Amino acid sequence: MADKIIFRDLEVRTVLGHDSWERTKKQPVLITAEIHTSIASAGRTDKVTESVHYGNACKQVTAFAEGAHRLQSLEALADGIVRTCLGVTERALAVHVTVNKPRALLHAKHAGVEVFRTRKEMLGSWGSEPVQAADESDQEFGQRVARVGAERLAAEQAAGALAQEDRIAVRRLQLSTIIGVNLWERHAKQVVDLDLTMHYRKAAEVRDAVPAYRNFRTVVDAITELVEKSSFRTVEALATAVARAGVKECHVPRITVRVEKPSALVFAACSAVEITRASSDFAAASEPRAPGDMHCAYIALGTNVGDRLANLHKALLHLAALPESRLVETSFLYETAPMYVADQPAFLNAACRLTTRLEPLALLDELKRIEAEMGRDFSVIRNGPRVIDLDILFYDELVMRTERLTLPHALVHERRFQLGPLCDLDRSIMHQRLGRSAGALFRHLTTHSNAPNDIVQVTPLQPHSGLLQSLVPATQKHTLSMGIVNCTPDSFSDGGDFLACDSAVQHAKRLVEAGADILDIGGQSTRPGAVPVGVTEEIARVVPVVRALREQQVGVPISVDTFYADVARAALDAGADIINDVTGGSHDPEMLPLVAKRQCPYVLMHMRGSPSTMTQLNDYAQFDGDVVRGTRFELAQRVRQALDCGVARWNIILDPGIGFAKEGSQNFDVLRRLPELTKRHIRAPVSDRSGKPDSADSHEGFIEEDLPVELVGFPVLVGSSRKRFIGMATGKKNAKDRVWGTAATVSAAVQGGAAIVRVHDVAEMVDVARVSDHIYRTQ
Repeated sequence: MADKIIFRDLEVRTVLGHDSWERTKKQPVLITAEIHTSIASAGRTDKVTESVHYGNACKQVTAFAEGAHRLQSLEALADGIVRTCLGVTERALAVHVTVNKPRALLHAKHAGVEVFRTRKEMLGSWGSEPVQAADESDQEFGQRVARVGAERLAAEQAAGALAQEDRIAVRRLQLSTIIGVNLWERHAKQVVDLDLTMHYRKAAEVRDAVPAYRNFRTVVDAITELVEKSSFRTVEALATAVARAGVKECHVPRITVRVEKPSALVFAACSAVEITRASSDFAAASEPRAPGDMHCAYIALGTNVGDRLANLHKALLHLAALPESRLVETSFLYETAPMYVADQPAFLNAACRLTTRLEPLALLDELKRIEAEMGRDFSVIRNGPRVIDLDILFYDELVMRTERLTLPHALVHERRFQLGPLCDLDRSIMHQRLGRSAGALFRHLTTHSNAPNDIVQVTPLQPHSGLLQSLVPATQKHTLSMGIVNCTPDSFSDGGDFLACDSAVQHAKRLVEAGADILDIGGQSTRPGAVPVGVTEEIARVVPVVRALREQQVGVPISVDTFYADVARAALDAGADIINDVTGGSHDPEMLPLVAKRQCPYVLMHMRGSPSTMTQLNDYAQFDGDVVRGTRFELAQRVRQALDCGVARWNIILDPGIGFAKEGSQNFDVLRRLPELTKRHIRAPVSDRSGKPDSADSHEGFIEEDLPVELVGFPVLVGSSRKRFIGMATGKKNAKDRVWGTAATVSAAVQGGAAIVRVHDVAEMVDVARVSDHIYRTQ
């Protein structure tokens, strides 16, 4: 083993990225260096010159660190410290450096990096070879050469343990959570201490930038959110969940997690669990990168001239047609206040992810061509009105600055209208110049904004008329009511009442007068056991009603309840706006491509099987019997398929499918836990050791699982009106007698954040929704 000269916790003051208060000011940094060398000669002769002078090393490291202004990353600082130590003397064969920032995080003792480098690795050689001194015998010289060779070998062997990786560490991260099995532990949060060590393959070249997957702030943000919302019974489960989040959500290749529970033992400082997990321990740990030389680009879209929605749709068609490129998916849609030049109409903004073989400047040329072909007037003032604006926000992790193009986009960090849509696609993407993730930048702008409503997520409920509605709880003004018009002889509630076209139209108009915001026209029953009637018959029932409503100038959005693409196409041609598919696109393979092509809103519902088989498919054993987990996961699968088929994210509305493949009590579970459908993490009952569910009054545990796509931000429609589970609770066998029971479910849906309630009794349920809005929605 090589000898070491060590100095520990040398405190310097330097500017290193942003501090916890978003400032670029000097911060304390603690440096520990272990310089591998030989002290054999110094040990024999007691001469300072025969070893590495730790005083000189400290002085030079201090001078470098305090003069290294505006470095962004700990890695770059550590790399410079290694080179400085190696430069003190050729006797320094290798250096093991740890750099810690005591004030890097508000709730942790410090965060830092650990690197090990050899002289040969950094400088290409071990330095000058030994030269025989005049007073040195051949034997002494031979012994010294052998000793030097042994020292170098020892340095290389010492490097073996650390040569393949760098480490980023966060120490004593203190978080509060429910943890434990005792009664008092289930009723009050307690502090846990976490030590995180992230293991990374050593970078071929150290750049003064912080990739997303190496950013300790990104990792700590994700883990903090997980831990403080969790409710585990064992420290082992908590440690595993933390490791899983680091690997899967933050793409850390390997992570060591130590969780300490200070209050666990009366006569000991703590109890603790330490584990190390890698991506191989968790299936599908990260999304595969594009094959070959494909690159990933994030494009921002904006428009405020003419038919804004049509402009965005046309721009997406152009992007999808780019050579050697593929439009992967879109963000949600946002209406935003103008920035820089305030005297102009509001914008519609979105973003998309594109994989492409085009190089950045070639891609920029294509975007400018699209803008020109769509009629953008480049002579207007900068940041003025425009028919379309296409900006490259990020291109892989590339950092570049030319006269024509700056990457990442030069102004993205100050634009909520670009960061918001970007976060829908990837909130962890790292701004390599600023060392901050898109999510962190957006949160900073959101908390410091003086205009909280300058960006509002909207859904185009009537694409042709430009009707945009906020359908998310944070900004929706009131819950929308969708009135049901069943043009069927066998619907469970009103079958045969409105089978004739004229009676259906008159009923629809009465619903609008009663306050319906949307009409939903159905041509076949989807009650349990219903038999499909076929495309031709369904078109004959639905399309005349849609056409008549449009001819009579009924102005509300019209939805058509169908799972056939041919019916949907005919209804859209007749003037319908929305397709409401109870199968979520699983019945007809042509449905999702049609919705993508026609760019219409799409209600994607959760159901298993078909109406004739769904009552036998309500076993959610693969999700530990948790219907909410199962519904959430299977909805995400359908959303992923819809996005892959080109359906715009902003056109998708989720429906948990009350009464579909769910028996009575399961429907109440869905209503009770409705907000969890669109959360990143889900709380679900934890089984006791016997494997039986906890009693109803027990606390809930925390379950984290991967979804094919996050459901955060998707609006939710709830259709509980007059359904059988209400009759089970009230004893009302006749569906038309379940109005009051329906009212309770509508109120619960509003409380759970539903954007739309689908109801038969519009006048009554509009009142219920309005009062519920005043109780539960932020006005």
